[in-house]
Formats: sequence, C-alpha cells, structure tokens
Amino acid sequence: MASQPPPFPSNQSFVHLDSLSLNMLLSPDRLMPHLLAYLPTLGPSIYSVPGLFYKLPSPSSTTTTSSTAAESSTTTSPNSLSLKTCCSTNPSFPYLSVRMKTEFPSNSSFLPPLPGMHCVVSLFHSLTGVPLASLNGASLAYLRLSALSGLASDLLSLPSSTTLLIIGSCEYAHLVTAHRTARPSINRIIVYNPNFSKAQDFVCELCLREPESSTVIFDYAKDLDQVIGMADIVCCAAYRTTNVPIVKGKLLKAGAHLDLVGSLTYEMKECDDDVFSRGRAFVEEIAMNEAGKFVDFAGTLTELAGGKMQGRKTYDDVTLFKAVGSARFDLLVAQFAYESHIKLSNFALV
Repeated sequence: MASQPPPFPSNQSFVHLDSLSLNMLLSPDRLMPHLLAYLPTLGPSIYSVPGLFYKLPSPSSTTTTSSTAAESSTTTSPNSLSLKTCCSTNPSFPYLSVRMKTEFPSNSSFLPPLPGMHCVVSLFHSLTGVPLASLNGASLAYLRLSALSGLASDLLSLPSSTTLLIIGSCEYAHLVTAHRTARPSINRIIVYNPNFSKAQDFVCELCLREPESSTVIFDYAKDLDQVIGMADIVCCAAYRTTNVPIVKGKLLKAGAHLDLVGSLTYEMKECDDDVFSRGRAFVEEIAMNEAGKFVDFAGTLTELAGGKMQGRKTYDDVTLFKAVGSARFDLLVAQFAYESHIKLSNFALV
C-alpha cells in the first residue's frame, strides 16, 4: 500500500523572494533571536555537504573542437560557479538549501557595468525534495552575516561597549544595526575605508537613517591605526585581495571584540597573529578549507549559543568572531524568510 507524503511546511506554491522582499521580511534584530533559539536545538541535525567549485569555460572554448584545448581554456578562465548545500534531518524542520554563486570578473568591463558576483539560494522540502522557494543570495548573505555578527557581539563583547568601528563600506549597513541591537550602549560609530570618499558616503547614509532625537556620534577616519585603539567593537567587513593584515592586534584596546566578516580564506588576512595571542577566538562553523586553517579556535558560535563553551573569561580578554559563509546559516535564514512570507501572505488573505 502506498504511503502518504509527509506534511509540507505550507500549502503555498513556489515563491521567489527578491532583494526588496527579503529586506522587508528580515532584519538583524529579528534574525538574531531566531538564530539564538534554533542553533542549540537544531544544530546537531543540520548537515552541510562539502562545497563544490567549478571553473567555467571561457566563450572561446565552446567553439574549440579539441577537448585538450577546451580543458586548457577552462582552467585559465576567471569565471566560476560554486555550490554549497545544507540539509536538516529533523522531521519538524524539513528543509534543504542550495547556494549557487557565479563569479564573472569581466562583467565590470560592460557598459553599463554588471556585478561580478551573482547568487541564488534555493529552498527545498528535505523529506520529499519538492522546491519551495528561491531567494536573492546577495541580500540573504548580507542579512545572514549581520545577524551572525550581532549574535557573536551579544555573546562576546563587553556589555558596556560604547564605540563601534566599522572597516568597510555601505554594502554592510546592516552590520551597524546588528551591533547596536546587541549593544544599545553604543553612542559613537567610526567608519574607515581605504577609499576615503566611500567612508564619507557611508557616514552620510548612516546619519540619514538616524532619528532626529539620536545622540549617537558618527565619524570617519583617514588613519585606521590612530582610531582602532578607541573602539570597544571592531567590525572588519572589508573584502581582502592581499595577504597584508588590516587589523594589528597590538593596537586593540583591552577588552575589545573583533568581528571578521569580510574574507573567507586564510590567504585574505584581515588581522595579524597578535590578535590570537591576546584572547579567545570563535568561528561561525569549523571549515577546514576556509577558516579552519586560520588558527586554533576556542569553539563555534553554535557552542557559544548553547552554553557549551565559555566566551569571555576576563574583562581584558580580546575576543574574536570569524564568519566563514557556512551553508548551515543559509538554511536557517532562508527558512525564516520563507515562513515569514507565508505567514504574511496568509494574513493578507484573511
């Protein structure tokens, strides 16, 4: 006798959530408690499959009849496709996600220029394989990173933190919201970017978002080394293309918390080794091909959230959180966005 299929998370048809939809549905202050609640309970039942990376053939290789020539062209092409998959084995959380990202560096040469990176996250029912939703991968990534940074700050930074230093640009504006959610005591925000005009633009954007009653001071810096020792929380969101560290550990103030979210490989160094000799480091998730080579971490964010690891041991500890782009958190954020959309749609029909 044929068995009945397992129940679906909803009876809705397939949905697509673009950037605007995701930013309307989600925010760091909503995602942070969601992650904190789900990580300790669902962590053991969520499995990440080893990622796949493909070099894509250049256009010239598609017209080449020689397989050897085509393979040679493929290995030298800068274009690529990468896949990351995550699946839940918990019947009460029946989801599977796949992140598909393409990188085409030459897109910047078009008129008008196109982004070099594009990303889509697909969500499936993990007990049947039925597709449920597609989500804008870039927007989901920004929201995920911000929520993880805010959660790590809540678990590791000093409750008395007042000064936040952002190293990066306005692409990561959600990070400011996340850290301020974790530490409402923040009353000064400093922005540093090697491109000084971008730092100025980011500060202007932050000021425009701020209510008139706000007493928070926004500023930008030309010299990172001069301001880094002033910050209680340092958020490094600058994408690295060199192995020259941005953050010098000896310049961090006692008790500082360092948040590293800009780069995903050991070679793209965001900080020097002095940081690790001064305190305790935690990672989003152990990934040997990404941050696992970086340093010996004290533990993961999941262990911190579940109370299995102690974070800060002393007031003067320098703490560190390193994001690695784990597929596990793609799944949790995609699930939350999908279910939020379904609830909102059902409410609108009432």
